[in-house]
Amino acid sequence: MTPQKLHRFAAILEMFTWTLLIIGMILKYSGITEAVTPIAGGIHGFGFLCFAAITITVWINNKWTFPQGLMGLIVSVIPWAALPFALWADKKGLVAGGWRFSDRSEVPATFFDKILAQLIRHPLRSIAILLVIIAIVFSALLAMGPPYDPDAIAGTVDSSK
Repeated sequence: MTPQKLHRFAAILEMFTWTLLIIGMILKYSGITEAVTPIAGGIHGFGFLCFAAITITVWINNKWTFPQGLMGLIVSVIPWAALPFALWADKKGLVAGGWRFSDRSEVPATFFDKILAQLIRHPLRSIAILLVIIAIVFSALLAMGPPYDPDAIAGTVDSSK
């Protein structure tokens, strides 16, 4: 899978998970049900972390500038912005080409290039490691709870929930 195809797939995944989360929030705040939000939130969190990891990988591989890479990460927190960014990056040629270090004679020079070389040369092991890292980060974020809980901030508990 090329950097372009992988990044676009991650952007579509991010967009899909944003949709699930927003549907869950609409159902919650319209008083229909709160049951969808925790599930959709978890799925979106995982999709968000995957998009971020893939964006960083493509950033390193395609040697994006710092502003380009940062913008690639910022769009992940804006609903449905990842896919327009991925399409823009494709149009600008930012995701063109293949993976660097596919040729074993190519020697990685920087720390990030060495990590990229490991990802490219050992994809199954690297995907397993990345999934474990994403799962650990995801679990830590779940343990921290939702980003905003007005009852927790106010120190009150609504017993009617």
